[in-house]
Amino acid sequence: MTRPAGAAFAALLLSLCMCAPASAFQPGGPTNYIIDNETVHAARTGNNEKLKPELIKGASPNEAGRDRIPILLLAAANGHLSTVELLLEYGADPNRRAPDGSTPLTVVALSGRADIAEALLQAGADPDRSGANRDLPLFIATRARQAAVVETLIRHGVDIHFTDMTGRSALDLAEEGNFREIAALLRAAGG
Repeated sequence: MTRPAGAAFAALLLSLCMCAPASAFQPGGPTNYIIDNETVHAARTGNNEKLKPELIKGASPNEAGRDRIPILLLAAANGHLSTVELLLEYGADPNRRAPDGSTPLTVVALSGRADIAEALLQAGADPDRSGANRDLPLFIATRARQAAVVETLIRHGVDIHFTDMTGRSALDLAEEGNFREIAALLRAAGG
């Protein structure tokens, strides 16, 4: 008995899908990211044991995956401080943007990782560089109630007098949201 042509194509397609390596896809974040090489995967998962040899062999610390998200941003977004420090040590650009405009600093401003923000700022991240939707790290941290990040940004010279598109400062946002600790930090800094 012969199979119809459509059934043969479906069987071939199914066999090809079954042969794909299980590690070809990495779930996480707002979408599923394709793991296109070991360097990207190691940075995203915080695997310094695999990442450091790749960097020693000459892999760029400014590399990005097929989705064009820099590996430093992936490491920062996933909370891997030691991986962020390793990439910075090998010369990663702390101000490099993702396609949506996000920077490593804007991502950690939202997550509240003041330790990663500190490492990025010490490596030269611009505290006043806007991210996605032209939002500043100080405004992101204020809206997300991340007082430790706000304090870190202030210590690194963030301009607390910037205003958003509606003319409100970070202090205005903190007072409107009744974020007392952040408002006190901003007032003490001259806001």
